[in-house]
Amino acid sequence: MASVKFVAVSRGLRGIVDYVTNREKTNESLISGVNCLPQTAVEEFQAVKLRFHKTEGRSYYHIVQAFSPDDPLDFATAHEIGVAFAQYFQGYQCLVATHQNTAHIHNHIILNSVSFETGKKFHQSAKEMRQAKEYSNQLCREHGLSVTEAKADPSRIPRWKRKLRRDIRAAMEHSHSREEFIHRLETMGYRVKWEPGQKYITYTTEDNIRCRDSKLFDPTLLRENMELYFAMGGAAYLDTYQEASAENGLGLDDAVWDLSSLLQDFAEEETRYHLETIRHSREELEHILARGGKLDHAQYTVDEEEEYEQAHGFSMGM
Repeated sequence: MASVKFVAVSRGLRGIVDYVTNREKTNESLISGVNCLPQTAVEEFQAVKLRFHKTEGRSYYHIVQAFSPDDPLDFATAHEIGVAFAQYFQGYQCLVATHQNTAHIHNHIILNSVSFETGKKFHQSAKEMRQAKEYSNQLCREHGLSVTEAKADPSRIPRWKRKLRRDIRAAMEHSHSREEFIHRLETMGYRVKWEPGQKYITYTTEDNIRCRDSKLFDPTLLRENMELYFAMGGAAYLDTYQEASAENGLGLDDAVWDLSSLLQDFAEEETRYHLETIRHSREELEHILARGGKLDHAQYTVDEEEEYEQAHGFSMGM
């Protein structure tokens, strides 16, 4: 996903310009000047500072605009986006260079700290900085690229994220497997990246906003819990669970967290289970135990085994 970072720097203008324009990292077609010529950017920056007697303090801002390696993006388009983003800072000179020597295509934007129009020093409040980053996101959306979400805040969930959470839950309640879940979300307009060996599930909305499961602020939707849920049959397991607990009105959260806590309990030695806490069949328990690899560490008993056997059709003595 696209991201933008700002760094204010007091010295070393020549050195940073030499770095971002290094021909091992870029080429002439990917170097541009906004309100200046790239070949003479250093001299033009300095001339503006001298004109307005502002040669001290912050000399320039180094902005890095990076793009996701998963996006369909070529260097020329990335450079076009970088130049358009630099033009957002009206009245200021910028040098834009697109680097092509890493897997992550990215732009370096060197912004003069003094406006050539007003002589004012560049300064942005936190709100203005967010607005600039949102403009970068807007440019990316216009080119069909993914964007970074605003800084995650569990106390202020944006509308798109609330909708994503609702849609994930709806898909879980009607899907019996991971594959069916992904297909169902795709028909709803999302892209889902859920691959072996990766720590997170990543969702991409129709507006190309990406969001990890950990940023949904909903523990039921964490990868480890969803994998356990679908290993138990997903919607089929949920139906069985709700039938067994109909009088208590339990739902998806209860089903997932019962599984999660039960698996954790099975990992502990000498765990004992009692009639009022067990809602799982022998096959389900064996499935969970197999996932936890702790078959030899647990004992399973109930206080009233005869009554349990009559109600469920099997004994819990294992």
